[in-house]
Amino acid sequence: MAKLLLVVAVFTVVYLILRSYKRKIDKAPPPGQPKHGDSKHGEDMVRCRVCGIHLPKSEAITSRGEIFCTREHLQLADRESDGR
Repeated sequence: MAKLLLVVAVFTVVYLILRSYKRKIDKAPPPGQPKHGDSKHGEDMVRCRVCGIHLPKSEAITSRGEIFCTREHLQLADRESDGR
C-alpha cells in the first residue's frame, strides 16, 4: 500500500511540474512575433523622388531628407539640383 501511495505522489508531483511549465510556455510570446511598436503587417513603404516607385523603407536610400530607390536616382537628382 505504501508503494502505491509513493507512486501516486510521484506522478502527482510530475504532473504539477509539467502543468506549471506548460503555463509558463503558453504565456511567453512566440519568438517570431514583432516587437512592440513594429507594424503587424510588415514595414513602411516609401516613394522614390525620381521615378515614384514604392519600396520598403529598409531598402531605400535617404539623402538630405529625400528618398531614392537606387544610387543612380540619387546621382540623377544631385545632377538636376546642380544644374539649377
